[in-house]
Amino acid sequence: MEEKKILLVDDEEVFLDQLKDALEHADLDLLIDTAGDGIEALEKMESGHHDIVITDLRMPRMDGYSLLREIQARYPSTYVVVITAFGSISVAVEAMKYGAYDFLEKPFNMDTLELSITKILRQHEILKENIELKGQIQQHTEGLDQLVGSHPRMQRLYDQILTAAETDLTVLILGETGTGKELIARSIHSRSDRKAKPFVVINCAAVPENLLESEFFGHEKGAFSGAISQRIGKFEKAHTGTLFLDEIGDIPLDLQAKILRVIEDHRITRLGSNREIVLDFRVICATNRPIQDMMKKELFREDLYYRISVFPIIVPPLRERKEDISLLTSHFMAKYAAKLNSNVKGLSSQAMEQLLSYSWPGNVREMENIIQHAMVSTRAEMINEFSELGRISMANQPTAGDPPAEDPTIWVDAGEGADYHAIKHTLIEQFERKYFAHLMDKHGGVIAEAARESGLNYKTFYLKVEKYRLTKKRERSL
Repeated sequence: MEEKKILLVDDEEVFLDQLKDALEHADLDLLIDTAGDGIEALEKMESGHHDIVITDLRMPRMDGYSLLREIQARYPSTYVVVITAFGSISVAVEAMKYGAYDFLEKPFNMDTLELSITKILRQHEILKENIELKGQIQQHTEGLDQLVGSHPRMQRLYDQILTAAETDLTVLILGETGTGKELIARSIHSRSDRKAKPFVVINCAAVPENLLESEFFGHEKGAFSGAISQRIGKFEKAHTGTLFLDEIGDIPLDLQAKILRVIEDHRITRLGSNREIVLDFRVICATNRPIQDMMKKELFREDLYYRISVFPIIVPPLRERKEDISLLTSHFMAKYAAKLNSNVKGLSSQAMEQLLSYSWPGNVREMENIIQHAMVSTRAEMINEFSELGRISMANQPTAGDPPAEDPTIWVDAGEGADYHAIKHTLIEQFERKYFAHLMDKHGGVIAEAARESGLNYKTFYLKVEKYRLTKKRERSL
């Protein structure tokens, strides 16, 4: 039990010395300080924390009751024991009302005081144990508390997270954009033996292709034009911890072979160096791309797929677990009530029906955005409708300088005498061709990024660009 600091407060100097001497000879781990009245006691407490205060009630300048009130207001974790020569039931009740832990009447037996102090010290130890246990629980549940759902597929997902955390296997998380793949990866890491070590993230789709190899493996100064200093790569940063390769399906084929070798050998070589560095890391991967189809089209290496999918986890899209929408709504409202200073307490049956009937192409991430927007926009305590439903996921779609929504030439292209359905079909095809071509050009042919901006899931977007032959083969890095 660690040493505790105790403050003795009494205006009778002889009694104060006797009490201090008795406690110094007691079998207790205490650092003892003294004060002659309440004001001096508060000055002592301002200069350093005291775990326990033993005080008389009747003192000049500031009595024990006033001191009790001040301690309760300023130092609520400090235990106070009251002692007085004018004891009565009413005095004891009054002292307890002001926050005293115990009440002793003078003259008292030192064994009684030691027992009271021992009980306080034990309370301290219990409190410390509870705080440590709470910290362990919070660490154990990090990330998982953000994965909300009681649907059977979510229950299976929770089981998979716990199982994956008990191993060091490579995990592949498959799911549409917005389903919480990074949360799952963080949950696995936070429950694993590596939880106190680094969790390093790299979004493979967000890094320019010519910089990917440097991002992964690092480089030495002068390794290439612009390499003005040494750079530590993501694999090296994840040493002893976990590396999360998000959107691994966007890694070009030639780099996939190098990634495979590093995952198998746990050795990297920085660009511009000949020295191999041996590392210890765990790899978790994720993608929203149809990896099986990509392997058939020779866009993704089969050997890499089998290496990273030792423990596959499939995340269900929100539209396949709509029973969880009510839980998610409550979760996000509670999460943002204070942050947004919102008075919203719930939503109408009409608004809930909107949520249940919507297809949720952006999944849980889109729902979170929708709820936030509604809470900010609504002044009442009830959300009656979601006016922005379906628009938020389109918020980043092309505006100025993008393909026009109307093109007078389409009427000619539809053919003379074309009926309503033919014209409508031509309209849609021409719009889609221009729209998807624009996004593919904007994102340099990276389908995952273009799909994310469109608000469509990867598979839908991929089929569209295939239909209009808009895919471009990336140039290999030199």
